[in-house]
Amino acid sequence: MIYLFLITTLAVALAIGLHFSALLLITKLLSHFHGTHPASIVLALFLAVLAHLSEILIFAIAWQVMYTMELITFSIESPSFLDIFYFSGTTYTTVGYGDILLTGDGRITSVIEGVMGLVLIAWTASFTYFEMNRKWIKNT
Repeated sequence: MIYLFLITTLAVALAIGLHFSALLLITKLLSHFHGTHPASIVLALFLAVLAHLSEILIFAIAWQVMYTMELITFSIESPSFLDIFYFSGTTYTTVGYGDILLTGDGRITSVIEGVMGLVLIAWTASFTYFEMNRKWIKNT
């Protein structure tokens, strides 16, 4: 159980750090665009999606490590990394199709990933709103 806690804590810290760094980079890149150029919005959203996919990858790697250490089991036999990445993505976005499930103590980690996804997606949404609002008010 302690390994689950440590791996989950590391994944959470890495995801938050990555997200902060990504939004900081986006802020710096947007400062080079003057006015409300559509390319700035496309670039910002593209980079935000890349950040979220990277965060899903962080959690997928954590799931893979936990699976390899036999700390967790999935409802499918011998899941590939693509299966685990898919599970991570459906958990992070809280879609949760239910075709791949966790059994045992690892289920609490899936709750944590779902909450992290919700928080980080909301952070991106509020950041995007703030940046677009700031640029549009400034340039109207």
